[in-house]
Amino acid sequence: MSRTSTTARPRQPGLFPLENVLTQRFGREFFINLPESPGVYFFSDQTGKLLYIGQSASLRARVGSYRQVVEGRHPKRTLRLVSRIHHIEWELCDTPAHAIERERELLLERRPPFNRAGVWIGQPWWLAGGVVSGRLQLQLQRESGEIGPLSPAFRHLFGVLARCVYRIAYPASPIHRYPCGLIRPSTPLSLSLSLPESAWALFSNAARGEAAELLALLDALPPSASLAEQEFWTDQRDQIENYAAKAGRVLAPPSAGAVTSTSLGLELPFS
Repeated sequence: MSRTSTTARPRQPGLFPLENVLTQRFGREFFINLPESPGVYFFSDQTGKLLYIGQSASLRARVGSYRQVVEGRHPKRTLRLVSRIHHIEWELCDTPAHAIERERELLLERRPPFNRAGVWIGQPWWLAGGVVSGRLQLQLQRESGEIGPLSPAFRHLFGVLARCVYRIAYPASPIHRYPCGLIRPSTPLSLSLSLPESAWALFSNAARGEAAELLALLDALPPSASLAEQEFWTDQRDQIENYAAKAGRVLAPPSAGAVTSTSLGLELPFS
C-alpha cells in the first residue's frame, strides 16, 4: 500500500477561480504522478482516522477528481469529506473487477463514516421516463414504477447518467451551459431535458446495468480542453462503468430485442 501526507503548497493552478484544498495540501505534482492503474484508495484525517474508501479503474483520474470539489457545485457531505482529508493511501489491483471486489470487502470490514453505498442498505428507487415532444422526461421515485427496484446508490448515479446522455447529444456544449438541474450538487428527482428519442433507450438501458452502448458513445467523444474537465468526465464515466459492473452486465451487448440508440438514429459523434 502506498501512502502520502500533506506537504507542499504550490501556486494557483488556474483551472478554476478557487483552488481546491487538496491541491493546496498535496500539490499538483502529487495528483499528476498518481498511478493510472486500477485500485482502491483510502482517505484519512489528520489523526489517521479512516474517512472514506473508494475504487476506480484509474486511480489518477478518480482521486484527482476530488480536486474539483468546490462549494456551490458539490454536496455539503462531499465538501466536509474533502476538508478533512490529510492522508491519501492506495492499493493497486490487477483489474477493475478486482478493485470493485476489493472495495466491497473493505467496506464491509472497515465501514468508514463517509461511505454509504456498500455499508448500509437503504430504500430502493424506481425510474420512470420517456421522450415527449422532443424532451426526455425522467422521474426517480420510491413508489414502484417502470424500471426497478434500483439500488439506494442510484440516487447519485441518476445525475451522472443524465449529464453523460446530455453530453453525447451536445458534445460541443461547455458544462456551464448545461441545464441548471444537471449542474446542481444534488440533481432533482424530476428532470425535463431537450433530447432526442434515442436518449431514453440509452438512459434506461444504463439504469438496468446495460451500459455498453453509453460507454462506447462517451469513449468516442474528443477529450475536453482542460485537465479539470477531463478528470471530471473520466470520473463520471468511471461511475457508470462501476455501476454496470456491480449489476453484472458491464460491457456486455444489449440484451436481445432491446431498443438501442443506434437503431433510433443516434450515431457516434465525431465518427
